Amino acid sequence: MEQNGVLTPETLLACLTWAVFFVVLFVLQKFAWKPILAGLKQREDFIRKSLEDADKIKAQLAEVEAAKGKILDEAKERANVIIEQSRKMGNDLAGQIEQRAKKNAEEIINSAHQEIAGERERVRNALKKESAQTAVSLAEKILKENLDTEKNRKLINEAIKDI
Repeated sequence: MEQNGVLTPETLLACLTWAVFFVVLFVLQKFAWKPILAGLKQREDFIRKSLEDADKIKAQLAEVEAAKGKILDEAKERANVIIEQSRKMGNDLAGQIEQRAKKNAEEIINSAHQEIAGERERVRNALKKESAQTAVSLAEKILKENLDTEKNRKLINEAIKDI
């Protein structure tokens, strides 16, 4: 059996393994890790920026929602004002129509009263005329039978006055 020395194959193999490890580590650090780390840094920055953008978009969305709510409230208020104005105009119009109808009814009633009064007056005049004609015909008959004209005239005048 041989005695193992310091540079035995196992020690040499271990040293070579460490040397290859450090060389690979150096090469990786020089050529691979920097691009990998730079890519990771870019990815991290992209994700961070995306999160910030998402937060900004959420804030903008909240502002838009608030503005939408405000616009809806204003629209509701305007609609209520328009409805109230329409009701008021409707009530005013109904009042005007009612006043016109009352005025027209009063005019019709007044016209009817005037027609009735005119007809009454016409009937009175016709009755007076007929009464006068009757009185005249009676007077004629009396005169034919009575020759005293002075008495007859007094009777006729009294009869006419009574009518």
